[in-house]
Amino acid sequence: MTSMKRQSGGRPCRPFSIATAMVGLLLLSGCGGTGLPPAFGAVFGLEGADVAPYRVGRLPETTAGPDDRVIGEAANATGQCIYVRGGTNLRFRAACPDEYGL
Repeated sequence: MTSMKRQSGGRPCRPFSIATAMVGLLLLSGCGGTGLPPAFGAVFGLEGADVAPYRVGRLPETTAGPDDRVIGEAANATGQCIYVRGGTNLRFRAACPDEYGL
């Protein structure tokens, strides 16, 4: 029996050629370690990548302003509500107002 498959004119792509192309793109992209985000050094172990030192401290407590609107209760924090910042779509968690019925 003869096969009725149509032959393509090009050669099939080999895994070696794909890997060579990927390595070439990586080298051309400038992955030398300078000017890269700090995550590159931590994730990929690149020497010479920027370092972001750990800083001890606390983020300031978010408070609601007069233009902010309560959306509802926070599911994972008792006594906290989810607000939407006035004029934007930014949402944040802060203490519920006294008049909000829990």
